[in-house]
Amino acid sequence: MGFKNISDLKDEEAYRSAQAEGFNAAKHGEEAIREVLFSLSARADKNQDEPQKAFGQLYTDLGRAHLYKDEFEPFRKILRDCIIDVWPVAKGETILGYVQPERRLHSVLTAAKEVNVGPQLMRELLIDGGALSDSADPPNTRKTFSATLYANFLGEIPKLVGPAEMCAAMNITRSQFRSLTDGGILRPFIGNPKVKAPWRLRDGVQLVEELEELSVPIGSVTDQWEGISQAKSRTRLSVEAIIAAVRDRSIRLGKCQDLEGYVAFRVSKSEIDEFRKSISGSIRTDLITAAAFGRSVGMRGQGWFESLAAAGYASATRNLSQSGDKLYVSPKDVESFHEQFFTPATMERRFGKYRRTLLKKLEVENVKPYSPEGKNFGRLYLRKDVERVLSEA
Repeated sequence: MGFKNISDLKDEEAYRSAQAEGFNAAKHGEEAIREVLFSLSARADKNQDEPQKAFGQLYTDLGRAHLYKDEFEPFRKILRDCIIDVWPVAKGETILGYVQPERRLHSVLTAAKEVNVGPQLMRELLIDGGALSDSADPPNTRKTFSATLYANFLGEIPKLVGPAEMCAAMNITRSQFRSLTDGGILRPFIGNPKVKAPWRLRDGVQLVEELEELSVPIGSVTDQWEGISQAKSRTRLSVEAIIAAVRDRSIRLGKCQDLEGYVAFRVSKSEIDEFRKSISGSIRTDLITAAAFGRSVGMRGQGWFESLAAAGYASATRNLSQSGDKLYVSPKDVESFHEQFFTPATMERRFGKYRRTLLKKLEVENVKPYSPEGKNFGRLYLRKDVERVLSEA
């Protein structure tokens, strides 16, 4: 659009032209006004650019000269809503006479201050968590994301631990721990290799608890049983294939009664040998990985699609072979996903408008992200809800 900030216009003719353009937008209603305001805000993309820079005299007048005039209240609200949809306005901050009841957006900088990490590390953490894209622009003060959707994510960051703490909590050796992480049985909360403490203690503890529930008590010394790592070395089966077989009860898991934690677990040698003979095959060529599919729909969070599929809300394809039990997405799975859901990226492709504008329309109509039983899958929406609102727009 050709809209200009009138504070920057000195020439009378240009000033009148800008007024005419503003009136032309305003006469088409609230949505048209919002489009213009979002366009102006997008131009104020420098590190220190605040609403005053984006909206100039309009912001000054609505915040001072017309602050208490009832006839300007609808326009103050429209501008205020635009501001809190673009800038990281803190809880309790006053914008055009309105006190913000809760933070709606975080920037990289405000999130970094909240959890006490450096801005560059926070940016990388947020990219890894799916809150941000990995583009270089805009700067940290203007790179924003939903404070509500990622509140739990930010809350986990100060509690993350390194491998030493994980091994101690699980009573596991470093080599055993590495085999679990290499096989994807344990996934770091943060996938970025620059992060030295990417693990959640509870993920390791819960895995040990799960295996304990699947196990049967055995004696300390027996030739009929061997450790999972020993079974891997002897048969060349992967750890993930062995644990997948334990989970579906194809192989019995024993627990030495005089040991605690992961080091206590053993698998039956004869059952491991039978299992090895029973499986064969390779990955189908028409499958893509769950991570690759997530990236294709703009959802980059670690394990995002795996979590959605594991909870039963999306279809996926498992391929069990000697290399492990892997989760993939088939063409049929892709079709099923798009029949059920929209993400901001797929909305943008479908409707041809900025995702910020589309998400605002959904918010106005009280369409919320899909969160069955309170689960958080980020900005994932039911297709039927999105089309009901955006197809009519």
